[in-house]
Amino acid sequence: MPAQTFSHTAIAAGEPADVWATFDNPTTWESIGGIDRVHDARIGPTGRLEGFSFDTEVAGKKYVGTATPDQRVEGSLIAWNVRNSEIKGTVRVQLADASPGAEITVTLEVESASFFSGMFFPVIASTIGSGLPEAVEEFAQRFG
Repeated sequence: MPAQTFSHTAIAAGEPADVWATFDNPTTWESIGGIDRVHDARIGPTGRLEGFSFDTEVAGKKYVGTATPDQRVEGSLIAWNVRNSEIKGTVRVQLADASPGAEITVTLEVESASFFSGMFFPVIASTIGSGLPEAVEEFAQRFG
């Protein structure tokens, strides 16, 4: 199946801990890239986001998908396995100290989910990849 990886790094004025504190808020994921709207969020008993459903619009078509935990290293890395009818992959956000501020690196690894979606994968991947830099820069600007 075709696959592609996209990554972008931005610097936020806020400290890494301030940025990290937003990752258990479901709506945070609507501004990071590849996800347009979050719904049906699952919050655990400690307040940790444990998964969610999402909508993504690509080339005028809406896709509904799910995000489940992949990796989490408190304060520095959070990653979700994402899947919809056309693509599957991982959304990974890494934080590092940029004194002053936080370096935010978002990486999207996507691949087609079926043989049929593989035929349209170049268009889908191009749309996702072209919007990532702007989404990450806008997210970083939220911290001042």
